[in-house]
Amino acid sequence: MKKKVYLITEYYHPYQNTTGYLLGKLYDTLNVQSDIDLVLIAKEDMNCPQHANAHFIKAKKPNKASLFKRFLYELIIAFSFLMKTLKVVKKDSIVFTGTTPILLLFVLFIIKKFLNFKWILLVHDVFPENLAAAKILKKDHFLFKILKSLFDRIYASADEVIVIGKDMKELVHQKTHQSNNITVVQNWIDSSDIGTEPKTNNRILQELNWLDSETTIFQFFGNIGRVQGVENILHAIQKMKYAHLAKFIFIGDGAYVARLKEQIQSLGSQNILYYGSLDQKEKTTGLNACDVALITLADGMLGLGVPSKSYFSMAADKPLLAIMDSESEVADMINTHHIGWVVPPNNEEALAKQLDEIVLAKHCYAFNSSREVLNEFYSEKVAMSKILNIIRKFT
Repeated sequence: MKKKVYLITEYYHPYQNTTGYLLGKLYDTLNVQSDIDLVLIAKEDMNCPQHANAHFIKAKKPNKASLFKRFLYELIIAFSFLMKTLKVVKKDSIVFTGTTPILLLFVLFIIKKFLNFKWILLVHDVFPENLAAAKILKKDHFLFKILKSLFDRIYASADEVIVIGKDMKELVHQKTHQSNNITVVQNWIDSSDIGTEPKTNNRILQELNWLDSETTIFQFFGNIGRVQGVENILHAIQKMKYAHLAKFIFIGDGAYVARLKEQIQSLGSQNILYYGSLDQKEKTTGLNACDVALITLADGMLGLGVPSKSYFSMAADKPLLAIMDSESEVADMINTHHIGWVVPPNNEEALAKQLDEIVLAKHCYAFNSSREVLNEFYSEKVAMSKILNIIRKFT
C-alpha cells in the first residue's frame, strides 16, 4: 500500500530560485516512487508546471529590502499554508518541509498535534540564530530569547531532521538535544544541469570584453544578502598589491544589492562590476563567467547555513575560494577534496594576500576537478538515496 507523503514548500521548480531547484528535484524523485503517493502543497507560480497532484496557494512576491514588508508577507503566506494544510493533509501521513516560509514551521508545530503526521524537516536556515548573525536581533534581546525558546521546541518536534552540513548538525543538536534523528544530506545538484565552457566562449565575458588571458576573474554568484560578507571582499580588494591583474564580477540579487552598487561606484574601479541578476535558465552562462568562484559565509554564520552556490560552481568545474570559518561544511569539503582555498571571514589582510597569490599563479592551481568531486560525493543521486531511506522508515 502506498504511503501518503505531502511535500509542502514555498518554491518547487528550478526556474524560481535555488530552493525551487532543490525541492523540484526532490518532487521529481518522490513522484516516481512506486511506494509513495505524493501530494505537493506550494505557492502558485504560473510560470512553472501546474502539477496534477498539487494544491496551490496564492501569494505575492516578497519584498526582501524591507524587513517590515517581509514580515507581513510571512504572516500572510503562513496563514494560507495553514488553511490549505488543514484542508488537504490527512492523519497519520508523512509531511516533508523546508524551513521557509519561516512561520510555516510554527503552523506545522501546532497542527501536528491534531493530525499526528510524521514530520521530516529539511533545515536550510536555523532560526532565530541567523537573525543574530544578520544583526537583526541581538542575542541578549528579550525577543531573541523568546524566539529561541519557541524555535528550539519547534525543531525538536520534527520526527526526522535533515541538515545540509556537519557544522549545522552540531548546532541543531544543541537546539533539540537530540542526535539520533539528525542526518546530514548535502545540497543535491545534478551536474548535467550546468554546463562547462571556455572563458573565450562565455557571452558575459565577451560582452564585457574581459577576455584578457593575463587577468584572473573572480565571481560572486547568487544571493547578495546581509550575511554574505560582500563588504569584506570589497575592502580586501582595496588592499591587494596586484589588483590590476584581477577582475571581480557580482551576479545576483538580494537585500544588499543597493549598498553593493553604492560601494562599487565609490571605488571607481573598472575591474569591479555588479552585473545584475540572471534568469535561472542562464545559470550555466553566469557560473562560467569567471576563473575562480567566491563562496562566502560571514563571521558568526558557522552552522547556520551552507552556501548552495558552492555546488553549482563545482558543477561548472571552478575552483572555490571560500571566505568562512575553517570548521564550516564547505571549508571542510574544499580541504578534504583539494578543490580550492579557505580564508577566515572578516580578515581583509588575509583575503587580500590570498587574492594576490591566486592572480600571480596565472591559472596554474593543480587542484582536483571540482565537477568530478561533485559527481562522486555530492550528486543528486547520493542525496536522494539518503532521503528516500529516511522517508521509508515511516512507510
